[in-house]
Amino acid sequence: MLSQRSKILAQYFYILSVIFVCGSFFLAFFTYNLVSPLIIGYRLYAISNYLWLLIIIAVIFYSLLFLFRMYLNISAEGLKYDAVKLFEITVIGVFLIYAVLFMFKVSYVSRLFIGYFSVYSYLSLILADYIARKLSAKLKRRGYSIRNIVIVKGGVPETRPDIFGKSVKNGKELNDAGIKNIIESSRYLGIKLVGEFDKKNLNGLIDFVLDNPVDEVIFDIKGGEIADIKDAILLLEEKGVTVKIPADFIPFKHSKASLEELGGRSIISFYTAPEDDIRLLAKRFIDIAVSLFAVAVFFIPVAIIFILIKIDSSGTVLYKSKRVGKNGRLFTFYKFRTMFAGSDGLREELIKDYSKDGIEIKLKNDPRITKIGRFLRKTSLDEIPQFYNVLRGDMSIVGPRPPMPDEVKKYSVKQRRRISMKPGITCLWQVSGRSSLSFDDRVELDLKYIDGWSLKLDFIIILKTVPAVLSAKGAL
Repeated sequence: MLSQRSKILAQYFYILSVIFVCGSFFLAFFTYNLVSPLIIGYRLYAISNYLWLLIIIAVIFYSLLFLFRMYLNISAEGLKYDAVKLFEITVIGVFLIYAVLFMFKVSYVSRLFIGYFSVYSYLSLILADYIARKLSAKLKRRGYSIRNIVIVKGGVPETRPDIFGKSVKNGKELNDAGIKNIIESSRYLGIKLVGEFDKKNLNGLIDFVLDNPVDEVIFDIKGGEIADIKDAILLLEEKGVTVKIPADFIPFKHSKASLEELGGRSIISFYTAPEDDIRLLAKRFIDIAVSLFAVAVFFIPVAIIFILIKIDSSGTVLYKSKRVGKNGRLFTFYKFRTMFAGSDGLREELIKDYSKDGIEIKLKNDPRITKIGRFLRKTSLDEIPQFYNVLRGDMSIVGPRPPMPDEVKKYSVKQRRRISMKPGITCLWQVSGRSSLSFDDRVELDLKYIDGWSLKLDFIIILKTVPAVLSAKGAL
């Protein structure tokens, strides 16, 4: 209910914002032709020569608004919070526009014109945000598209410890905000609480629904009380009223829930790793695009690295090893060889002598590393072949680093959750200290990434990876 109406409202906001951004395009064109002749003596060509760019701009900004999940929690953060996110969207949007101009070698589009556009587009996004909020609030006050909600409360919530020893109530922590509070704080979505009933007064509920306009009934109950409300649910179904029951009767700590059909039966799914097929598909498209771009950019450096590795030491140029992918799938992992041939045989011995956690070994002056290998590791150029793993679908650009099978065997139950998502070339700990972090710190950052995954987070990590690699801080 809340998520669907929030997504619908967000679509209106996206369209309005893109219209305003397109308006800033024309305003930037007018400003350039008004000011630039007085400063540099040049004017732009006729606007018809630039309309193709307007289509690119509209697609880029709509996609970014969608990928950044804008306007899905309007009441919670407010315009001030949106201003920061809109600034990030503007910066990335302008960067992508420059990338398009560079890729297609378009030289007649003035960079100063794009500069004017970047300023106007940000201001237009702020203005669109403000107007959309005011318009939405006004329409809801006048009763447009109001959805009337009734809440039915169950018995006193059972308090019990979960498997982690934490007290929970209906599967959530004791300080959890109730459904009533959530609805009242979401009035901007056109949701109105029109009635509250106790589970013991189901006859009164049915009479109220028959006599009043009610769109949805939410049963705020425990899992064991479902049988008590079965008849009421069937009657509400006959009337065509939507019924919702919280799926928090199992005390999951990290899982999200979704409903799907299996052979005509409704199934509740609980998952921790991302399961949003649309956004995961977008992530896959980004992986392919970035990998193909990287292959084109690093084509000549790869040839040079190939020669240097051959000259520096004997052995194959590529290092291959089995790594653990999503949920335990094994795949062949590729990188440029940075160690002397046969160094893998020393790994277990070095772990016993130097590893603090008994899982990984990170030596500052590892005797197994070759001269060119040390340079490749310092610059992260040894990772280039992993773009092939990404194109194969074994890995992603962003995700937890793929561990070795013997490492995974030593993982605790909690640590195994880091392989619940497709591994990647870079992730949070690669831009937060790299090898200077302890193994436990890296696991925590990987789990933080999995729990908070979004396409926006991927964009931020990719952008932060570039300076992290250039600085070589924490690299071994």
